[in-house]
Amino acid sequence: MKKLINFLPILLAFVLVVSSCSKSTPEPSVKEKLQRVWTASSVKWDADQVYAKTGTSSRPGYSQFKLDLSGATAASLTDYDGNSFSGTWALSSDDKTLTLSGLSGANGAPTGSGGKIEFSVIGTVSSTAVNLKTVAPQIKATNKIVDLNLVNP
Repeated sequence: MKKLINFLPILLAFVLVVSSCSKSTPEPSVKEKLQRVWTASSVKWDADQVYAKTGTSSRPGYSQFKLDLSGATAASLTDYDGNSFSGTWALSSDDKTLTLSGLSGANGAPTGSGGKIEFSVIGTVSSTAVNLKTVAPQIKATNKIVDLNLVNP
């Protein structure tokens, strides 16, 4: 009995150590997952695939596409035609709309955007992949909705 009483503090200490180590870290928020530099994996204009990183493409310029959301609110966009723009980004409170605003570059704002582009966030966002779809048709995409499958390199 005395051995059991002497062993209880050791057992209790072991249980406390094991239980304190098993705390899981909380899942990063959608905004935290988006705060990365994204490149195009595949792109569709409406239903037509115009770019695939691993295949032939009618718009090979998407290989240089880059969306940098690594800042808390600062954003930069390098479009498929090589034009670069800087501005800010924000995520809606329901995590379903990503808005780039105040976009400007050496040649002004992105064509037809007035400096603002809104994307619907489609599906689940991870720290390595996100699917964004423009809310409105884009002039550069022959007035079609642009569906971007982006990856974090």
